[in-house]
Amino acid sequence: MSLKSLLIIILGIFALQTNAQKNIDQVFRKYKNDDGVLAVNFTGDALKMLNESNSKVKSTIETVEVFLFENKKDIESSDKTKIANVLSRDKFDLLIDVKNKNQKVKLYGLESGKFLNKIYAQVNTSDVNVYFILSGKIIFEELADMGMDFQKGDMTNFISVKTKEEIKP
Repeated sequence: MSLKSLLIIILGIFALQTNAQKNIDQVFRKYKNDDGVLAVNFTGDALKMLNESNSKVKSTIETVEVFLFENKKDIESSDKTKIANVLSRDKFDLLIDVKNKNQKVKLYGLESGKFLNKIYAQVNTSDVNVYFILSGKIIFEELADMGMDFQKGDMTNFISVKTKEEIKP
């Protein structure tokens, strides 16, 4: 085996490993500028307001990313597979799986001690598909107090209120 062949094999293995190490937010990156996709990243004052909205809440949210696909648009099936692989690889637990006639909600969490340090949620309705990625020190029971009641399956209030506040010039 020549040195050139060996180098190509090593580079190929490295490229496969790098591709396999994707995070959920990296999968969504390509959709940020697509038509019919609203991508919102809560930072700064918006996050500060969310963290301080209820003084009883002990959770701290560091980042929130929301991807809203309008008019029945959704991510590609290959990206759904990549996300499922990341959730499995990183050992996310399925915390909520709600299905009713209007929508389907799945919430996954990555636990670190008494906190969840990463949450991935998907809300699918007949018109809109929404994906949430949250990180920080989050207590599961406090999500509803922060306006994110995934257990009831109704995230439309959070989506409409928060995105309007973030979009204001």
